Amino acid sequence: MAQGTDKNSGGPGVPPGESIGQRIAAIRRARGLTQHGLAQRAHISYSTVTKVESGHIAASPMVTSACARALRVPATDLTGQPYYDQLKADQLEELIQPLRQAIANPMLPPEEGDPRALAAIRADVARLDAWRLRGEYMVIAAEAPALVDELLLAADRAPAGREREKTYRALADTYRLARSLLGKLGYTDLGLLALDRMQQTIPHAGDPYLQVVVCHYRGDYFLHHGAPEIALREIGAMERMLEDPVRRGDVRAMSVRGTMWLKSAVLHSRSGRSGAAGEVTGRVSEARALAGRLAGRPDPYGLVFDEMNVQLHEASTQLDLGETGRMVELGERVRLPEGWARNRAGHHHMDMARAYEVVGQRERAVSELVAARQAAPAQTRYHPTTRETVHALLRKRRSPEPALQAVARWVGV
Repeated sequence: MAQGTDKNSGGPGVPPGESIGQRIAAIRRARGLTQHGLAQRAHISYSTVTKVESGHIAASPMVTSACARALRVPATDLTGQPYYDQLKADQLEELIQPLRQAIANPMLPPEEGDPRALAAIRADVARLDAWRLRGEYMVIAAEAPALVDELLLAADRAPAGREREKTYRALADTYRLARSLLGKLGYTDLGLLALDRMQQTIPHAGDPYLQVVVCHYRGDYFLHHGAPEIALREIGAMERMLEDPVRRGDVRAMSVRGTMWLKSAVLHSRSGRSGAAGEVTGRVSEARALAGRLAGRPDPYGLVFDEMNVQLHEASTQLDLGETGRMVELGERVRLPEGWARNRAGHHHMDMARAYEVVGQRERAVSELVAARQAAPAQTRYHPTTRETVHALLRKRRSPEPALQAVARWVGV
């Protein structure tokens, strides 16, 4: 797997602890490319390449993924993930290998043992999902491997019927949790394998919409690695599958359909194509209409599809489209409900920090980073956007204020 090997490793010849722009420059030189050549390959402007490499502007997620694709490296080679020093400090690194083994296991149950009652196992899966929504991952890393083994054993012993379907659904959710953790920490290839395992459960789980959930998470991989068109093709297939059940008012189908509207809006916002803004507007509008119809209904797949999440996507996609002022305007209107999904709230604060940095409101940018840390500490600490925003703020301050210094130390910059 193409993962880093040192603290913030960015591939061969890239020193640890560098910004994304510095990693882009080092790998570009190793490839024998000029800045003009990279700009042509990545379909971005020469000015953007020079400013990102020199540190005059932060590398946006779209620029990062476009350069990764043009340089033919994983996006993690540019972001420097996984961040091994922080993983060690948080005692997460030692939990990755057991999780890797649980996912690499080709769904073979243990030879011995007695699984608990399914209700007890499902309660543990739900508890881990609640931790995910809080943006905290250590408990998932610690407990998911044993849950995978227990559910494989339970599924092997369960008689055909509803009980067995529920067991496989819980197993699908556990693989989904593993993928969420691994994606956040930068183990993207291992996260893909977790999704493959989740897909293997679908024929036995009695829920055709789990395929759409897999599509949602797989879309993140293509988004981050500069291939949004592949994700959009798969989403198109899912949309056709969902047409009839959505028309009939199937709540589960409507929920995942709304999630697909939001995912495709993000993909279009980072595609760099002409007409992307119109595509984003249309898809956000469709998502808003569905969210209104589902107001007050349960969230069946933990994807947080609701009116608040639509509002956050409406704002964040403007940032990716280059409409930073509009992002700030929309983002400042957001009023996050008490107790709402902290992982999504934390992501919103990270997006606002990035936007404020771009428009030169640096104090507000630092405040938003602090708010992101308060909302979802682990997610914020391990997210490349946090580090890139901190790098950008530090470059523009000869004497950084204590709050920025504290955030920089905390994330390892």
